[in-house]
Amino acid sequence: MMIPNPVNPSVILTATPTDAVSQTRPVAPVNPVPNATQSDTPAFIPGQKYLAQIGERLTNGHSLVNIAGRWLQMRMPFAINPGDSLELTLIEQSPRLKFLLQNGAPGNNSPATLSPAGKLIAQLLNLPATTAPGSTKQTAPLLPAPPVTGGGKAQLSGQLQQALSASGLFYESHLAQWISGNRSLQQLRQEPQGKLPVTTPSSVTPTESIPTSPSPVAPQTAALIQQQLHTLETGNLQWRGEIWPGQAMEWDITEYPDHEEKGEADHETTGKSSCWQTRIHLQLPNLGKITATLMIEPQGMRIRLDTDSEEITQQLKKEQIALADAMQTTGLAIRAMEIQRHETS
Repeated sequence: MMIPNPVNPSVILTATPTDAVSQTRPVAPVNPVPNATQSDTPAFIPGQKYLAQIGERLTNGHSLVNIAGRWLQMRMPFAINPGDSLELTLIEQSPRLKFLLQNGAPGNNSPATLSPAGKLIAQLLNLPATTAPGSTKQTAPLLPAPPVTGGGKAQLSGQLQQALSASGLFYESHLAQWISGNRSLQQLRQEPQGKLPVTTPSSVTPTESIPTSPSPVAPQTAALIQQQLHTLETGNLQWRGEIWPGQAMEWDITEYPDHEEKGEADHETTGKSSCWQTRIHLQLPNLGKITATLMIEPQGMRIRLDTDSEEITQQLKKEQIALADAMQTTGLAIRAMEIQRHETS
């Protein structure tokens, strides 16, 4: 996502390391999966200029960019094509790498200008955030009580899917589905944008003046649009809420290219397929703090469970085979599973 700089004709590019997830083999311990919002590239120096080689464009709209021998993933301006060389300046290292691109495109010496849409996006990004970036909050529990049967567990997964679908983050996509007849108007009205009051010129009396606003976006949806932009920029989506009364859950979903086979076949980074990482944080009554990280790849799934005590770690390890078997009976292919105590720094 390009973030216009209000001071000079430049754009700020956010980068994500493409090999943020290390390969895991069933016969070896699973390496910790770094948070996708954190950089693991301490060699980069803020203020330093770097020559960037633009690689191929990925299916998620990002481009592979080689900087100092490291492949990063960035959303580049459309004027920049594979094979181009750019000079980027590192302006921020944590929590995510950010580079400054002067003049917006290679070989362009004219001052950069922003379209009305670009100015609107810049204005929305500069508004004070009312929630965590990219975070969707659920106000009511998904279920009235903890599920005790298989049907209740299936209902929970359906409610989680519905909570994401109706969060408003995908409203424009759902509008296209409605136009094509694949989504009902009632479904659209369940989303935050569909619940906004409709204001028409006839609702304003002659003695009233229509207030001018620097933004045509309704104040109720400004925070939601910020979340949409953040999700487009980072490929990361966060959900916060109660799955039943008193049981809170934090759920992170991240998409990034699948580079697991990098170096094994042709020693090249192709980035032609994607994998998904989903991470769930729970504070359970009997098990304490549990973090479940699932890496979903075309070849199967890798699972890591982190606990906050050695006793719970050993207890879960005793049930590891049964857990894997239960998951595989549902059609999931489990490639590796690790259970470990979370080491606090």
